[in-house]
Parts: sequence; structure tokens; C-alpha cells
Amino acid sequence: MSGALISTDPPKTIDPLSPYYLGSHDVPGAKISNVILRRDNYDAWQRSMTFYLKSRRKFGFVDGTIKKPTTEFNLENWVVVNCTIVQWIRNMIDPSLLDNLDYPDDASVLWSDIKGQYAVIDGTTIHGLKTQLNNCKQTKGMDVTSYFGKLKSLWDSIVKHEPPFACRCGKCECGITEKAIQRQDNEWLHQFFMGLDHTLYGNIRSSQFQLDPLPSLNRAYNLVLQEERLRAETQSNSSEVAIFATPPSGNTDWRLLRDKERNDKLKLLCSHCETRGHDAAKCFFKTNRFPDW
Repeated sequence: MSGALISTDPPKTIDPLSPYYLGSHDVPGAKISNVILRRDNYDAWQRSMTFYLKSRRKFGFVDGTIKKPTTEFNLENWVVVNCTIVQWIRNMIDPSLLDNLDYPDDASVLWSDIKGQYAVIDGTTIHGLKTQLNNCKQTKGMDVTSYFGKLKSLWDSIVKHEPPFACRCGKCECGITEKAIQRQDNEWLHQFFMGLDHTLYGNIRSSQFQLDPLPSLNRAYNLVLQEERLRAETQSNSSEVAIFATPPSGNTDWRLLRDKERNDKLKLLCSHCETRGHDAAKCFFKTNRFPDW
């Protein structure tokens, strides 16, 4: 009987740690980020996409380091993963921009095309970011976490366009990289306190700038957060005390009302548990509804 031969070899499997591996959630229709690419947010979009692709061991497909293989098994899987990543990328782009982009089966081509169209890196962009940074203030009603988040986003964008100086030859012995990082941290510390509400946190700012060396940005941020929480707790306690201490309007003596309420409760006798202070309708044992306390 003639016919095509069917291979009896066991099917090859892909190691879960391989960049060619796709899990059950790695489907073409997946939304892999919460940042949609629009005309003016390429930096935020690129950071979010890069983070996800690296976490899935797939970034090599978009930066071109994972080349198209020659073996049949790897080639087929390379094509599958590439097509999936292309669809992921297109899913995270505003529909109004899709007509300006090609639909290749090579993710690195699409990635480069997007960068060429929307990654505007020039003096105007950097000036705009630094202007936003200079105007970034903690407005009334804004919590410290939201204010710090706005600063962090601007700092990340500026560093992307203007990376700090660092030794690249590997032979430097003067610690230029560590010094550059320390200077940047000090600069961000000053910017953080300059935009902070000085009426609330002026004392912390003064005490921290008297230290030598200056504290780290994270240390100062945690101190301000602790002060914010303490203020919130103090205001909450003050409000409770004020409500309790405020007497009723008119000439009624609130102490007499309080004593009368207590006496009325003592007159009650529960017919279920025979305990004074409540009636059977509010008895925990009868209703079998106990409060958390």
C-alpha cells in the first residue's frame, strides 16, 4: 500500500526557559501593557513594552539579537513567536496610528519602524522634559506618592535621553561611575524638596540638608511619607475628639442625655440570654450574628 510515511518519532518539545516557548496566556490577542502608544508618549510605551518582553524572554526578537535560525524546527518556532510579538505590539498602538505602520512578520522591523516615527530625540524634547520637571510641584490636595511618581516619570525620560557619564573602558580606578550616580541622586533630592509643599514639610527639608553627607533620595522620600501618615493620623484623632466633645445645640445638658441613655439600656433585659443592656432582637446569641470584635 503506497502513501506518505508518517513519522513515529516523538514530537519535539520546547524548554519553558527558551525564548521560543509560548505559554497558554501568550496568545496573539493579549494586551501585554496598560500603556497605549499615541503620538506623544513613546518613551512611556517603549519602557512598558520592553519590561514585559524582557520578562517573557522575548526582547531579543525586537532588538534583533535573536536571529532567524536555519534549522527547520527552530525556524518554525521563530516565525510563530515573531508573528505573535508583532500582534502584541500592534495591540498596544492607538488604532488611528496603525495605518502608518507596516505589518511585517519580523518583530524587529516593526519595532524599528515605530522608533523611527515616534521616538523624537532632540533638544526640543529634552528642553520640554526639563521644563516640566522645573514646574513639577506638590499641589494642594496631592499626596506625596503621586507627586513623587510624577517626578520619577520625568527623571526616567530625561535619563533615557541624557544617560549619566560612566566608565566604559573598565580600567578606571577613580570611581567615576559611582560619583556620577551619587551626584545625580543629590540633584534629584534637591528637586524633590524644591517641589514639595514647604508649609507641611519645610522642617524635614531643613533638617535633611544639614546632614553631611546628604541622605539618599529614597531615605528622604520615606521620611516624608512617615510625616504624611503621622499628620493624617493626628488629624483623624483630632476630628474624633472634636465630635465627641461637641455638646448638642440649645440649652440641653449633654451629660444628662448621656446618663439617660445609659440608664435606658440598663433597664433592658434580654429574654434570650437574660443579660441586661439589650433586648432579644439585638442579642448576638439569638441572632447568631457576632461582630468582628
